Order: sequence, then structure tokens, then C-alpha cells
Amino acid sequence: MGSPLGPTLANAFLCHYEKQWLSSCPENFRPKVYRRYVDDIFVTFDSINQLKMFVDYMNSRHSSMKFTFEIEKQDTFSFLDIKICRENDKITTSVYRKPTFSGVFTNFDSFIPDIYKNGLVNTLLFRSFSICSSYEKFHNEIVYLKEVLKRNGYPVTFIDNCIKLFLDRLFIYKKTKDTVDKKQLLIVLPYLGKQSLLIRKRLQSCIKNNLPYCSLRIVFQSKTRLSTLFRFKDVIPKDICSHIVYKFVCSCCNATYYGESERHFHIRASEHLGITPLTGKRVVNPKKSAINDHMLYKNHDASYDDFSILTRENNKFKLRIKESLLIKRDKPDLNRNIYSFPLELFD
Repeated sequence: MGSPLGPTLANAFLCHYEKQWLSSCPENFRPKVYRRYVDDIFVTFDSINQLKMFVDYMNSRHSSMKFTFEIEKQDTFSFLDIKICRENDKITTSVYRKPTFSGVFTNFDSFIPDIYKNGLVNTLLFRSFSICSSYEKFHNEIVYLKEVLKRNGYPVTFIDNCIKLFLDRLFIYKKTKDTVDKKQLLIVLPYLGKQSLLIRKRLQSCIKNNLPYCSLRIVFQSKTRLSTLFRFKDVIPKDICSHIVYKFVCSCCNATYYGESERHFHIRASEHLGITPLTGKRVVNPKKSAINDHMLYKNHDASYDDFSILTRENNKFKLRIKESLLIKRDKPDLNRNIYSFPLELFD
């Protein structure tokens, strides 16, 4: 569970075993129709008793497998997005919607290009046409969709135009012409409302008149997104930042030191100050450090406030290069021209 390969492996496992289980299933309760999509299975039997025996049989095949079942009610049953009905000894299908369906779609007044609004209507029409088993049910579905879309602010003329274009693509035959494929050009522009649509029209006209062998596709992107207004992740506290290049400035003499660390900032700063990260008490035998030597030699005091983070980099190699470049540029007093990585470009 949780692995991207989980569903694929689970499906391969079930595909392998369900063939064996169905082939060895007794004839007296073997399903007449067996169709599965991921973890949803559609089966037909002559009686409910056969269904119960079949479920008991499948549950006995593997200790980790558990099958449950639902039966039709009033000659109606739902499978995925399909409503299946028995009418006059025939099976008919139409679109199924859950009782919790709210009918809320992208509002027509949303600040998005019209192509997305057209796409929504075409998607709903294609779904209905693919599922409905008769033109009568498809017609009823179109009537229902028109009411739902009108509640979402879509004008009737806009809906009717989308329906006409959808049906024209299905039923009006268009003779294809063999032509050389045009070179595809792609331009990504920010969406600015009507101005963007006007710019797209002018650009397409310019390409058509001057570069007839090219086909221009313009994609609009909205500059204002949720990620520009809100942070999706919490800010990492300074003390637990790792893979950093840090700076020390002595509060008494302004001597500076640059360093890098893959560990947490608080732990590395504590080593320089000669104290323990947990209690803040002095260490008996502190680690060798240019900052600690400076404090002892000059008899200066230092604290965590004298440290700051200059940059971060998860790659160790790039982190050392960044530190060396900063030392080369600023020449901090306490580094004594020691680079963590040789800069052959400047030698």
C-alpha cells in the first residue's frame, strides 16, 4: 500500500488467479457474465442463491481476499458510472449519479479561457453519449445537463452551440484531405481576459497569412494561483534547516566566517560555540573550530544570533561549490582562504 506499483501489482495478481478460479468454478453456480474493472465486478446469475454460493467460493480461494456483493433493486443496478436497468427483457444503460451529487461544475463566470468551459460541456456530452444505450435516454440526459449547466450560469445559446458542434462531429461526414503536416508552434501566455483572446486571434491570423505551413497553438496560464497566495508547506524552522551554507559575524569585532553543513543548523552552530545542542552548557573538550578559536583568543562572546543562513542546496557537491564561491567573493576573515572545493576556474 502506498507504492505507485501497488494497484498494478494487485491487478496482475488478481488477473492471474481469477482465471484459475473461474475455470475451476462448479457449473451449478458459475456466472453467466463476469466483467471486472479494478476492484468492481459485474456478474449475472440465474438466482440469488447462485450469487451467494459464488461469493462463498471466491472468499475461500485466498485468505487475504474478501469479496462482498450488492444485488439489483427494482430491476436497477449501478456499476461504476453506469445505471443498468432491465426493461421488457432487455438491458438498458444510462448515466448513474450518486445521491450526494450536487450538480456543481465550473461556473460560467469563472475567470478562465472559454476553451475550458467548452471542454466541460463536451466531456459531459461525450460521457452521456458513450453510456446511454438509446437516443431517447441520450436526449433525456441532454435535457438534464442543460438544466444543471444553467444553474451554473451557462447561457442556453452557449449550451446549444456546444451540443450542435458535438453532434455535427459525430454524424456529419467530412471528407479528409491528404496534406503535408504543418509544423506545430506552441506559445504560452498569461491569461488576461478579453485581451488574451484578442492577442491569440491576431497571432493566429499573422501566422496563417505569413507562415501557412505552420500551425500555432496558444496556451493560456493564470498567473494567480493558490500557490502564489498561500503556502502549501510549513516553513522549516531555522534550527532544523540542513544542507546549508551559513555565515558567522562576531558581534564584538565583525570578524566573519563562512561554512557549510549537511546537518541541522542548530547542531553545527553549537559545535562552533563549544556548547551542547540540548542543554546549552559548555563542552569540556570542544571540537576544533575557527570560530571557537577566535572566541578564546580574542576573549569575545558569541551566540546563535551571530549565525545566519546564506543559502541551501540538497546536492553535497553543489553545496560545497556554493560555499567556495561565497568565500572567494567575500573573503571572510576567519576562513583563512580555505575553500571546501578547489575553484580551478579562478586559479
